[in-house]
Amino acid sequence: MLMRLTAFYVLSGILIGVGLAAAAQPSDGLRVLSIARPEVRWSAASGLRADFDCDGRPDQAFLGRHEGKVYVGVVRAGQQKPEVLEFAVSWGVQQAICEEPAVLRVESLDYDPAEAVGKIEGFRRSKACKGLRLEGGQCDSVHFFWNHKRKRLEWWRA
Repeated sequence: MLMRLTAFYVLSGILIGVGLAAAAQPSDGLRVLSIARPEVRWSAASGLRADFDCDGRPDQAFLGRHEGKVYVGVVRAGQQKPEVLEFAVSWGVQQAICEEPAVLRVESLDYDPAEAVGKIEGFRRSKACKGLRLEGGQCDSVHFFWNHKRKRLEWWRA
């Protein structure tokens, strides 16, 4: 009987610990980004979770700001090196949003970008994996996807 109770308490402790670890994951992504790019002010409120690299595990994405620029940071599940992409806030610049406030959203990858910009090497259409969309002002959105050929986060815009 004592052995069963001990096993119950150990198992309960493990399950509670796993639950707490899962609940704490959003801060893990912020911690990784803050270590990698400490000068950027990362927004916890912008945090998103989805499978961005198509490995079947949820990743994290955050929006950050520093010296008039906007940053998109993605922390892949199980990785300590984040993907960070920088964008200006300016009209008429390809790698930029037009104005603040910047908004980062999860978007479906169940589309073919060739319809808008031509074939993109490394892009894979997917119903399961997700991409990101960065918006700011009245210019075209920036679309992020996991490039399967180059094994990194990349972006396109029309």
